[in-house]
Amino acid sequence: MPTYEDRLEDLVTAYRNIFGIEAELSAAVPDYQLLSVFAKALDDVSALVLQAYNSRNPAYATGNALDLLLPQYGIAREAGETDAAVRARIRHSLAGRGVGICEAIQEALCQVRGVWSAKVYVNDSDTTDSRGIPAHSIAPVVEGCWAASSLRAAGKTIFDKKSPGIGTFGTLSQSVTDGDGQEHTVRFSRAADKMLQVYLFISVISGGDQAAISAAVVPAVAEFVNSRKIGETLNVPQLYGIAYAADPSIADTFVITDIQVAAPGSSSVLRGLVPCEWNEKLSTAAQGGVEIRWN
Repeated sequence: MPTYEDRLEDLVTAYRNIFGIEAELSAAVPDYQLLSVFAKALDDVSALVLQAYNSRNPAYATGNALDLLLPQYGIAREAGETDAAVRARIRHSLAGRGVGICEAIQEALCQVRGVWSAKVYVNDSDTTDSRGIPAHSIAPVVEGCWAASSLRAAGKTIFDKKSPGIGTFGTLSQSVTDGDGQEHTVRFSRAADKMLQVYLFISVISGGDQAAISAAVVPAVAEFVNSRKIGETLNVPQLYGIAYAADPSIADTFVITDIQVAAPGSSSVLRGLVPCEWNEKLSTAAQGGVEIRWN
């Protein structure tokens, strides 16, 4: 909303455009005082409009206006409860509802042909969060979903499952028509594939067989890495246990001396935690993504 000073400046400019740039408009001049009255009236109207607008938002509504919003959240003001306390209960209600909505959307997206997995993030705050998700919005992320029909189905699923008034955020967009024939834009993202190269350094103990060890360990490690969910990191030391448990009958025929992971964007190999952004999915190449280097 324009401030009182903005209003007054606009009125002074309009006055000079009509009566000339040299027109005297000091604070003592009656015409300037009249413009000040007009500016104050406009500012008062702006304040009323802003108050009416904010009365529909529980983050700003107060008193009776806030009470009128409470039924849609399934709560009521208790005796002596302050506006701040009521707002806290609304946020708690929205947080629980948001989790339920996210789970429902995720499950529905996973039923879409061509979608391998899905993750839905929610920002129920009043500001854009650290991931860039706007206020009061969800950010669905899907794995797969390459066909045009899958994209349309995913957009329709998100629109049907999300609550009215909740925004959507992502790099992909689909136009969805509601029951009244109105078109809505639904946004979501396809998970970026962060492909890892895993190196296992193994020494064979007397009696061990390289072919048998490789046949057991390589697919087990690859499966574990590829099972990471969207946004889920990889704890490299866990791979030791996965490798030894791949085939217990040969677990005592080899020793893993080191495990290294090469990741995009990293200048050195990783032996600890492999990071994964909220909209990424860790994986290995289908062939050669897990490599054994024999000592």
